[in-house]
Amino acid sequence: MFKDIYAISYKMRLERYRMIFTVVLAVVLCFAGISLFMLFVLLPVRVSSDSMSPDVSVNGISLAVPLLRSPRRGDVMLVQAHAVENHSLPARLMNHAVRLMTAQQWQPLGDGRWGRAAAPFVRRVIGMPGDTVYLDNYVAYVKPRDERFFRTEFELTQTKYNVTIADPPMHWDAELGAKGKTEPLTLGEDEYFVLGDNRLSSADSRVWGAVAQDDFRGKLLVQYFPFLRVHAF
Repeated sequence: MFKDIYAISYKMRLERYRMIFTVVLAVVLCFAGISLFMLFVLLPVRVSSDSMSPDVSVNGISLAVPLLRSPRRGDVMLVQAHAVENHSLPARLMNHAVRLMTAQQWQPLGDGRWGRAAAPFVRRVIGMPGDTVYLDNYVAYVKPRDERFFRTEFELTQTKYNVTIADPPMHWDAELGAKGKTEPLTLGEDEYFVLGDNRLSSADSRVWGAVAQDDFRGKLLVQYFPFLRVHAF
């Protein structure tokens, strides 16, 4: 009788362990699947500044496709303007899993330390490789490769967008920060000129210089929050 009781108890413990293992495995696979989806397919992006207003809302949330890293003129892209340490796929999956569990606020890797995620900037592509670009009164003028004349950024792209151009504050030093007037810059073979739509309040190629294609982390497709300002880019 005691042997039968022991056998039943052993089977119950074994069944309990199997159930726990199944639940843990299901949770791990779920997080891994969601992390892979966010890593390669659709990535929620929250913009906390007004650097891309008015088209990208402050604290608005958009969906980006990390696989789309070859921009066209006028595209809104995620740009990693500062060098970051490259990590293996398992480490990146762990990052995405932790970010998922912390509402995109925390990650163990990415900027070389444990802490807040070093998120890419959201910026619009204005100049393509071979273009010559300059700004006058915060509007970009572009002369594409093999063309003779400059045209405004709005004339060269089929993407319709708005920019915020305001008079700078009194006694503003035009040489500081986001300049409204720049000298012509000819882009190299792997160089892109990116700008924020809020030209008076944006760190972009006026500050960092041109960026390379490897600096792009994905293309924004649609802003889905706030719900009253849903639109495609």
